[in-house]
Amino acid sequence: MKKVLYLSLVLLLASLLITCKEKNADFSPGTVDSRLTGSWQLYERRFSKDSVLFSYISQKDSTLNKDSIYVVTIDTIRISRDTSFYTTKRYPSAPPQTLTFGTDGTLSRSGTEMTYYAPIKYYRIDPTYPDSLFINFFISTNRANVPFLQGLEFKKDTLLLKPFCEQYCYSKFIRVR
Repeated sequence: MKKVLYLSLVLLLASLLITCKEKNADFSPGTVDSRLTGSWQLYERRFSKDSVLFSYISQKDSTLNKDSIYVVTIDTIRISRDTSFYTTKRYPSAPPQTLTFGTDGTLSRSGTEMTYYAPIKYYRIDPTYPDSLFINFFISTNRANVPFLQGLEFKKDTLLLKPFCEQYCYSKFIRVR
């Protein structure tokens, strides 16, 4: 009798947990900035090009053993050196490389050079600063929206997205009419 009672209790709890799942996982972007909404075409980008230079150093050692024969030992050491540098690249208007900021807080991309923004589904202007100089991009993973912050700057019809780098780097966009 106790087994039937425990089994009934477990089944009841399991059915409650199944019906308890979130059915509406919508994202709320908050207030949208009209300066940002619309389509933007990538014009110029300054970014770090990663590279590593490998050097090999050989060390030779000669010794004299009891039989007057020279024994040569060679040790080779592999040394790597970071040769990363920053470069600026301009993009032609065709094929277009665009980001579209929706009024509902969604972000869409088009173009082969926009793979950096591929996992990003949503955005939100950071309300921490009164001039809205930062933007949060949200990566949707495992039913969670994980934000990361980038700098944001407007100059007439130009948008500058400034990721955090060791040196100055940016992506410059021009508003698409």
